[in-house]
Amino acid sequence: MTAPGTINPADRRALEPVKASTPDEVKAAVAAARSAQLAWGALPVFARAEKIKALGQAVLAKADEVAQVMSSETGRSVVECKASELTSLAPYVDTAIAIAKQVLKPSKVRLSALDFPGKKGVTEPVPRGVIGIIAPWNYPLGNFWKSLFPALLSGNGVVLKPSEHTPRTGAFLARVCAEVLPAGLVGLVQGAGEVGQALVDSADAIVFTGSVPSGKRVAARAAERLIPTSLELGGKDAALVLADCDLDRTAIGVAQWAMHNCGQNCAAIERVYVEEAIADRFVEVLTKVVSKLRVSTGNDESDLGPLQNEAQLGLVEKHVAQAKAAGAKVTTGGARVGPGLGYQPTVLDRCTDDMEVVRDETFGPVIAVVRVKDAEDGLERANDSRYGLNGSVWTSDLERGAALLRRMEIGVGYVNNHGFAGILADVPWTGVKDTGPGVAASAHSYGVFTRPRTVIIDSSKNPDPWWIPANADLGAFADALIARGRGGGLGVLLKLGGLAKKRVAAIKALAR
Repeated sequence: MTAPGTINPADRRALEPVKASTPDEVKAAVAAARSAQLAWGALPVFARAEKIKALGQAVLAKADEVAQVMSSETGRSVVECKASELTSLAPYVDTAIAIAKQVLKPSKVRLSALDFPGKKGVTEPVPRGVIGIIAPWNYPLGNFWKSLFPALLSGNGVVLKPSEHTPRTGAFLARVCAEVLPAGLVGLVQGAGEVGQALVDSADAIVFTGSVPSGKRVAARAAERLIPTSLELGGKDAALVLADCDLDRTAIGVAQWAMHNCGQNCAAIERVYVEEAIADRFVEVLTKVVSKLRVSTGNDESDLGPLQNEAQLGLVEKHVAQAKAAGAKVTTGGARVGPGLGYQPTVLDRCTDDMEVVRDETFGPVIAVVRVKDAEDGLERANDSRYGLNGSVWTSDLERGAALLRRMEIGVGYVNNHGFAGILADVPWTGVKDTGPGVAASAHSYGVFTRPRTVIIDSSKNPDPWWIPANADLGAFADALIARGRGGGLGVLLKLGGLAKKRVAAIKALAR
């Protein structure tokens, strides 16, 4: 097996190896980002937003260059790289900036003039410091957007750790950041798990996207350091196809979201639960659609790229072989193709709940079709999964579809579509169960990038009546406050005023 990130997966052409960072280099990158963050964090939000806008434009100005880099590392065509990771960048930046300007506004503390005279307060979001972003290989550029933009807009420094399978795309992004942003603000470290561990040991917060076992290790170490994390740990998305669906559109839609990026998408449709009444016809149309998709064998403008690495190709082959041995029927595909790591787009019919291709994340161009009695049967079986990222219901009855969707154990749901919320900056990308508790994008993600700080200013010339000494007068004052809380009227308020004056005079006497 070749070393990660050293071949083009489409044709096995050799790529120049990328040197892994040492632990000292990881510490140095974090230290540089921390130093640059001090001035960056002091800028007003609108000034940071102008720089982030410029960063997005700088990436787009080099779209051809980075698409070529991504193509060499993923095996996908240049067209697919541009379409999947660059076309949505400009609107994503604009929306991320609009969200930041709202989320990062200080909020006034509500203080009663009667209970807290002369006081005012504000709660303001404060940057954490340095955010470590550990990203996977399936979308080696776009995976950074959800965290990089809010982290920087919040006033943080950032250290990027791209996957060891796609290090050059991460290096491109870090280089463009260095051209646009203050020196050192966005650092780069390269390597596998031990480099990620070193980053977890140094940063002030971590965003991690990857496998469940690795995510648990990140969470455990971050807990030891008492730093926040956002974890997205995969998916096994289900589509529930009802008998009243638009059959042709549904088949095309399911194929789109199962085969996009060769199925290497944590929100790919991997399980399809179709009502028995239309199962034969649905499988027929789905097979027709999927069988027409071409797999890249180099720089051709094909429909699908290959698997990104040999381990992933091996897992896909294992799942398909196990399903066939257990009785599943291959209606199209089911074999390697081309000189690289290509695998034919595959439909498996008559899958059962105990098959690995139904239970475990495949992360490849394989659709497992499970025939179910009715919608309730399909919903129950769709929810019988340890993952819960996206889910969808395909039906002409939109109201019924939405009701079923709200009973799916997922973070993001769709009626008659799937998956595209991942390119929306104002939609929380999140899940349940082993998908992890992380929230990416939207205002809901800012807990990992900022912490709240409250500042209260007291302009009163007098001490507060509840200060020392704790004597009988304080007891009377406390009883009056309790009486007010029980709904006491004007008489209680007048009594409180008198007791407060008496208390203030007695407290002042302590200093004389």
